Amino acid sequence: MSRSPIELMGTPDELCHWVPGEIVVIVQLPRRLVNDEQKILVEQVLRRLNSLLARYDLMLDTYGTAGRWNETPTMPPVRRRSFIFGLRKQLPYAALFFHVRHNDAQVLDPMPMALSYLHANLEQLAQEGLSIVSAMPNWLVTAAPVFYGYGGPVFPPRPAPQLDLQASGTAASGWHMSFVDQSIPLDRNGAEDVTVAILDTAHHPDRLRSAATRPELRRNWLLQRLNTNLRSENGSFAIEYDRYPVTNDIRTGRDAENDPRYYFMPDHGLFVTGIIRDIAPRARLRLIRILNDFGGCDLYNLFAALTDLEHELESGALRRLVINLSLTVMPDIRRLPYVWFDHRQWQTVQLSGVIRMLQSLEDGLRLLFEALYAQGALIVAAAGNDSVRAAKKGQLPRPPRVPASYDTTLSVTSVNSQLQPSQFANAANITGGNTGVATFGGDEFLLMDVNDIADAVRGLYISPTFPLGEQNTTGWADWSGTSFATPIISALGAHFLAQGLSAPDTMTRIATGMAQRDHPLYGKTPDVPTLLANIVRVQQLYGS
Repeated sequence: MSRSPIELMGTPDELCHWVPGEIVVIVQLPRRLVNDEQKILVEQVLRRLNSLLARYDLMLDTYGTAGRWNETPTMPPVRRRSFIFGLRKQLPYAALFFHVRHNDAQVLDPMPMALSYLHANLEQLAQEGLSIVSAMPNWLVTAAPVFYGYGGPVFPPRPAPQLDLQASGTAASGWHMSFVDQSIPLDRNGAEDVTVAILDTAHHPDRLRSAATRPELRRNWLLQRLNTNLRSENGSFAIEYDRYPVTNDIRTGRDAENDPRYYFMPDHGLFVTGIIRDIAPRARLRLIRILNDFGGCDLYNLFAALTDLEHELESGALRRLVINLSLTVMPDIRRLPYVWFDHRQWQTVQLSGVIRMLQSLEDGLRLLFEALYAQGALIVAAAGNDSVRAAKKGQLPRPPRVPASYDTTLSVTSVNSQLQPSQFANAANITGGNTGVATFGGDEFLLMDVNDIADAVRGLYISPTFPLGEQNTTGWADWSGTSFATPIISALGAHFLAQGLSAPDTMTRIATGMAQRDHPLYGKTPDVPTLLANIVRVQQLYGS
């Protein structure tokens, strides 16, 4: 018997930011390696680092052979332990994953200690030819006896309102999203020359095909459109369900009070995909499953998927690419020092050493996104939903989370239907940045719009029931979060790329605002000053 959605909900025992006992080492290479050489590289780096760490009673193990893999027999096999990226550089990079353990079994998480000693010996390693540019935890990635990461959608989904409208016969109908500003130049071919990769949760393709035949969902126009695309097998829509190993030991989410609460969310990626299909009707959509059904993964799947996309761009298999990342990684820039240095002793007390350590904890990720940016990819990422408590205290929103905080990505935050900052929305930019934008992402769980219906994004949802137990009778859900503002901007970006704009020009065009107004020479006030963002205005309407 299948478990009910309420049984699949739970309150986490503790908050985690990384997978205990796992590290990621980013090495700069003298040249690009072939597949056989990658295995040799892992063995050589493992041997050299173990010779260094042995004096501290620490040891690294080959990824997938220790830690979680010893504790949980159902963990998927690991076939790759390194990923090459930065292919446009003369000296590319390799990301290597390892387990770390301490000779004293009472040391539950030796990872911070191992990274500390590695950072203290970077110069020595470089003198031996091993150039480590970053060494970091295996950070949790969340739609952002388990590892719970604070992130994910701001509230659980719920049934969308059922409107009592006169409909003709059995004609397909439902919700549509459109831009308010009719002067926005949309591609007349519906962005058909652009591929949008959505890295997210996913249902198995058979689940979508089956849902399309359910009597109560046959009139859902968006489900029927995606099902037709999927069945055509012409590349208009594909679900890459089992390309990457997915584990269920990482979870995320919040309840209606914004308290940590994980729940089943396999529809998250389909909801996002549906928004993009609505706005960019002929773009080639690839829903790539890297997050598990609870909305979580770690850096392994993120590096695997993104480096594979870079290789496709480098080979010419992809030409115009948008990457939608309705997910977040690691604590924001203001929280990171407190999280990392809390209750720990380090090998350096000098400020320069502290700064260097903090930079190294994320430089590997930054380099990965720089590599995709250099290939011409437009990366659109959610700013995050961490600001509810700050808003209630009258404080400024939290900064954007990684990867939205990088200047190589287009960061997206959320406003409500009144164009005011959503209570949960993080800022779109770090002060001094200009690669962020705001659009509609809903608002608090009980907040209503001018039509006295929930102030939320409406999208596709095919699970038979909702997390709180309501029956799904229409295939439409209300959901709020920067996760669902992000695909609106991804779809708009696809229209611009289809018309020949580069990714940098597209980011500038969207972030600086559609309307041109007189303003001081030093710049203009953003549409939403507290979010450091201009607004792309959209509307949701019900119709056939």
